[in-house]
This record gives sequence, C-alpha cells and structure tokens, in this order.
Amino acid sequence: MSVMDDETFAKLVRENMQSIYRLALGIVHNREDAEDVAAQSVLKAYEKIHTLKKQESFRAWLMQITVNEARQVYSHKKRSLPVENVEEYMPEFRDEYHELWDMVNKLEPAYREATILYFYENLPVKEIAKILHIPEGTVKSRLHRAKKILREEICD
Repeated sequence: MSVMDDETFAKLVRENMQSIYRLALGIVHNREDAEDVAAQSVLKAYEKIHTLKKQESFRAWLMQITVNEARQVYSHKKRSLPVENVEEYMPEFRDEYHELWDMVNKLEPAYREATILYFYENLPVKEIAKILHIPEGTVKSRLHRAKKILREEICD
C-alpha cells in the first residue's frame, strides 16, 4: 500500500523540483547531467514510492535519491566545468547570492553537498546525515569546514 496517490506525488515533485535540480547541479556541475539526474530521481522515486514510510519524509527521501543518482553520474563522468563557465549554467534560482553560489560550487564534493542541503534547502543536520548516510557529527564538521573555507574566500 502506497503512502500517497499519483496526484499527491506529482504535487510534491513539482514543489521540490527546483531543490532537486539545484542539488544535482551542485554535485554534477553540468546542466544537462543535472536535468538527467533530476528526471531519473523522480522516476526512481515513483518506482520506489512503496518504500516511503511517511509522506512527511518525502522531501528528505527524494533528496537522498537525488544525491545517490547525482553521485553515480558524477563518478561515471568525472567532469566539471571550468569556474569561468559556471555562469552560463546557472539555473533559474540565481539571485543576489550568485557569487556565493559560485564559491559553494568550488568546494570539495563532500562540503558542497552538505552546504547545499543545509543552507540552500534548509534541511536540519539530522536529515542531512540521513540523506548522505553519514553521522550527524560528520555533517557538522563538514559544514564548519565549508563555512571556514567560504569565509576565507570572501575575505581574500
């Protein structure tokens, strides 16, 4: 028995699509791959909806699927954009903080994932730990290190 019907699933996907894309782009660094990851993540979520225990956990569950899909694509392609070309691949969510987004994209993948989930997706440390399959303390240390790196970058 599924925890939700198709209409609810579609509504929740629409509400989270920008977050899925932003997270995927932050991991794979390529617009086309991020679009593929987003689409594949939604498809996989639909196929595995029976494994979702509570509808309230949908967003974190979908983010976890997205991280896994994006990591798989990234590990297979191992390509990234030169920093000077990132501008042309910026998604629609670009705002007055785009310079910070550029800096976040320069972080090592482990720091970047935690930073995007925490600061851009406003997920609590506990959910990030679950999504990334790491202890909460590791999430906290990655966020601390990422903030330190970003602070140094901003102050230079």
